[in-house]
Amino acid sequence: MLSHNYIISVPLRFLLFSFVCFRIAGVKILGNDATFVYGENATLLCQLTETDDSLTRIIWKKKTLENPEEEIFFVIRQGGKTEDPSGLGHRIQFIGNFAEKNGSIELLRISLLDEGIYTCTFNLISSGPFDTDIKATVFARPAVNVKGEGPVAGSFEVALASCLASNARPAAEVMWRLGDLENSLKTETNRTVNPNGTVTVGSYLLGLPLKHFNKLIIQCVVKHNTLREDLILNYTINIHYPPESVVITPDSPTNVKEFHCIVHSNPEPTEYIWTRDSTLYYEGNKLPVPKLNPNFNGLYICNASNQYGSSLGSLYVNVHTESSTICWGLFGFVSCFAFLAIVAGVIFKFKQEWIQVSQRSRDEGAQRNSTLSTIKPRFLTTCNSGHPCKMHPKSPHRGSEGQTRQDCHDDQDESEMESCQRH
Repeated sequence: MLSHNYIISVPLRFLLFSFVCFRIAGVKILGNDATFVYGENATLLCQLTETDDSLTRIIWKKKTLENPEEEIFFVIRQGGKTEDPSGLGHRIQFIGNFAEKNGSIELLRISLLDEGIYTCTFNLISSGPFDTDIKATVFARPAVNVKGEGPVAGSFEVALASCLASNARPAAEVMWRLGDLENSLKTETNRTVNPNGTVTVGSYLLGLPLKHFNKLIIQCVVKHNTLREDLILNYTINIHYPPESVVITPDSPTNVKEFHCIVHSNPEPTEYIWTRDSTLYYEGNKLPVPKLNPNFNGLYICNASNQYGSSLGSLYVNVHTESSTICWGLFGFVSCFAFLAIVAGVIFKFKQEWIQVSQRSRDEGAQRNSTLSTIKPRFLTTCNSGHPCKMHPKSPHRGSEGQTRQDCHDDQDESEMESCQRH
């Protein structure tokens, strides 16, 4: 009897062993290593396949940076009931399905200290346990910041700007795109390892703080594993310098309401002082013009200043209203008319005298010609000097020869007297 039972039991044990080995050989656990981003939710996938054996429980264990010793931190039982031996229940959610042998969980707000090895274990009734290890890597996305140092224009090399990729894991790569300033500026980069294992990378832009660099745009470029594409940040170079090129302009070419004091400086002036003919007149960058008339005429000066210095610009206002222009036009017309009248009167007066003198001269000439015409030409004589001898009008003496005698007068010179006496 005993031997019979023994003989029968041998093949049964062999068959049972063969069945278990076959079933174990076909079991698969789905679960892969994964990388997560600090602060985000991390999904740990774990599922048992290729077995019909009944599942009793799923156990999660971990060895992390926070605790290098392996510990059970989450247990899942039939019906989806969970246990939290480590007190992390507020950060763990069961997202799988116990009946489907899916033990996946989600770890909320993963931290850098959560990085480590996570083990998923399936306990079956007839076989097992079966487990797999999942390596969880935690990256930290860099906090990128570009800032300027705001240097004052000068001739010494200084830091113009800095680009920081802070608290990244692993370290980020930082570079500059300088465009036309590629040959005018240079960069320096350093790295700092923080206590939590993250790395801060700083890249500094060095060069001369020249005024014409002000407001030029450059770019900081950051590369990191957590970024799908390069992170590009624009930066406008900021160079400080005192006011210069102060210009005063009206707000309108035809209807002026105010004058603007436009200044080239960085930063903008903190004070604007207007003077009129060397007297304090107004404060502010816009000078109101209540009514533009000749009373507003004068020399206006705008003095603009910031913490680095001051500069000034001037504008001379000379207003002519329409009424004053008309008055001056009428005055000019009347003046010209009066002047022309005076000139015409003078010309008319002198013209009458000239006419009378000319008429008298013509009458005397005609009378003289009439008198001379009765005298024969042979009786006309001249003095040696070329001047005619003066005839005495009341003493026309005639000689025995019938010639007319000419009187010699005291007002003739000696040559004329001798000529007259000979005749």
